[in-house]
Amino acid sequence: MRNLKSKIGEQIKKYRIRQGMTQNDLAEKIGLSEKQISKIETGVHYPKFENFIKILDVLGVQMKDFDNEIPCENNVLRNSIIKTLYKFTEPELKYCAVLIKQLDKLIKDKRK
Repeated sequence: MRNLKSKIGEQIKKYRIRQGMTQNDLAEKIGLSEKQISKIETGVHYPKFENFIKILDVLGVQMKDFDNEIPCENNVLRNSIIKTLYKFTEPELKYCAVLIKQLDKLIKDKRK
């Protein structure tokens, strides 16, 4: 059974090919190496969130465009937060990532 990394990678590859792009083309547009794109597409690695958003943007697709096998709930609040993240610069995203990790830890501690 294919894992989630493989499913995500296959979808990225499918949309990249539809756009007539090579792995190198995509890599250059989002600031990664061709090798990193290959590892994402083959399911070796997940893309970092900010890179995933860049990939979606370059390929002209949205998370909801991925196959139903990939969990992506239609949650208005989550979608609103993600839409806001699109507007952030790289330093702002890094700051948000730190805050989210801290918040995640607080929530996990509270659940115990």
